[in-house]
Amino acid sequence: MAVQTLLDECLSIRGGRLFIEECDADELARRFGTPFTVMSEDQLRRNARRYRREFEARWPAGPVVVLASIKANFALATRWILSQEGLGCDTFGAGELHAALEGGVAPDRISVNGAIKDQPLIEAAVRAGARITLDSTAELALVREAARRLGRRATIRFRIRPDFSTLTEPTDWYEEPTPIAEATRLYKAGIPTEDVIELGRRALQMPEIDLAGVHAHIGRHTNRTEQWPPIIAAYGGLLAGLRDAWNGWTPRELNLGGGYPVPRDPFGRGLARLQGPPRTAPDVSEYAGVVTASLMSTLQQHGFSLRGLRLEIEPGRGVYGDAGVHLATVRNLKAVDSPAPHRWVETDTSDMFLPDVVWEHNRWTAIVANKADRPSSIVADIVGLTCQPDRIVPLASLPEVQPGDSIAFLDTGAYQDGLACNFNALPRPGMVLVTGDRAEWIKRPETVADIFRRDVVPLRLTARQ
Repeated sequence: MAVQTLLDECLSIRGGRLFIEECDADELARRFGTPFTVMSEDQLRRNARRYRREFEARWPAGPVVVLASIKANFALATRWILSQEGLGCDTFGAGELHAALEGGVAPDRISVNGAIKDQPLIEAAVRAGARITLDSTAELALVREAARRLGRRATIRFRIRPDFSTLTEPTDWYEEPTPIAEATRLYKAGIPTEDVIELGRRALQMPEIDLAGVHAHIGRHTNRTEQWPPIIAAYGGLLAGLRDAWNGWTPRELNLGGGYPVPRDPFGRGLARLQGPPRTAPDVSEYAGVVTASLMSTLQQHGFSLRGLRLEIEPGRGVYGDAGVHLATVRNLKAVDSPAPHRWVETDTSDMFLPDVVWEHNRWTAIVANKADRPSSIVADIVGLTCQPDRIVPLASLPEVQPGDSIAFLDTGAYQDGLACNFNALPRPGMVLVTGDRAEWIKRPETVADIFRRDVVPLRLTARQ
């Protein structure tokens, strides 16, 4: 029997080959044709159940609603899986709301977030019965108008901007050490406190509007749990101020946003100051414990009742990230000795398809799928096929590789498909779903024809002179 090494719940090495669930990754690469992303249905379900279990167990006061950020992966098949597991989602824009409704999300588990919501989007949200998280003062009138026109009462929350000045730890977003407080100050989201106070007074006088709660989200700045108590303390302090300004109003629901990392956590490891071995993130149970305990303590300190209070969280990469593996094929090898030794492993994918190399300075874990148990013997840049430097994993430690070998980039199930672009007129990769030993397309690869389908060339430009 071949030796089996478990990498996590989803991935294993058997007989020197990488397996995704019960599927040989190299065989998948040859069957479907690289590049493409593999999503594990089984891991998605495990992650969904884990978030529900850990937060529900620690928040007995009221319901817990896990709103998996659909921006992290808006493939309809993956969304149906999470809907079957009882997860809702937060959405930005008309496209994500469409994906949520088409993906089977119960409307009362949809939070329509984001800035610059136009009238058609707001009307669609009110008609569906989704919650609307207001991000500007102008949106209140639009929601009220839509509710009147449709004869419905719209449920809203305000996205607020607590004072996070106590968050002095550096964020993982920037090369230069920058406090999380400064990064959140520069972040555009949320209604300024001086505006939200007056907005709430107006909303509470409108029979068409149900002001159910508030929302705050600062995202993933570090994988440490220590950031959560001061985040929630700031949240609770502002909430108490709003209660006082609004004649004793109290929320029925609180949305704490997301910011939960992938266990292997590639975020920021491409920055010089954060380079080193992977920094394993704490278990979801640790986050759930710190977040819920801090929230209970803060709310009780400010005299809020916890009874029946609905708690919402918005994990994105924490749900989707480690359920995804991007597969590519080695196409060519290059090496130079002068002026300094250097090697490149050229693949048929690109950092344009794995763009968090740039956006989040991720350093992906790369495994040669058909040589997964071989020791590292070379150091080379794993690069892509565009005209850019396209360094997907700089200075990767690899076994000896040959053209035709398959490379798996782990933890790529969140954001990479949604951020992928058509630079160099490259068709974007497709997506394959695996469960057990079964694999099937859930998003077909683009074609060159797809790339140019939107183009319109005036006849006068092609007519003969």
